Amino acid sequence: MEDQNPVFSFEMEYAGDIVICKIIMQAQSYDILFDNRFMTSIAHTGEWTWIQESGVILPDSIIDEIGCRIESEYR
Repeated sequence: MEDQNPVFSFEMEYAGDIVICKIIMQAQSYDILFDNRFMTSIAHTGEWTWIQESGVILPDSIIDEIGCRIESEYR
């Protein structure tokens, strides 16, 4: 999967712990892994916001933080 799709990672706080958040670009979304465990897939909407498509329901603030990191990485 990583050989075919762009990947980047960063540290972030989640549930009181520091985790390694890995972002894997897919065709229409981004897979999100925390410490190499799949958490969710997110996608950019037409309204310039981020939504979860599947996986563990994460707080909006976490989705927003991840979305900002994606936008910064691929700007």
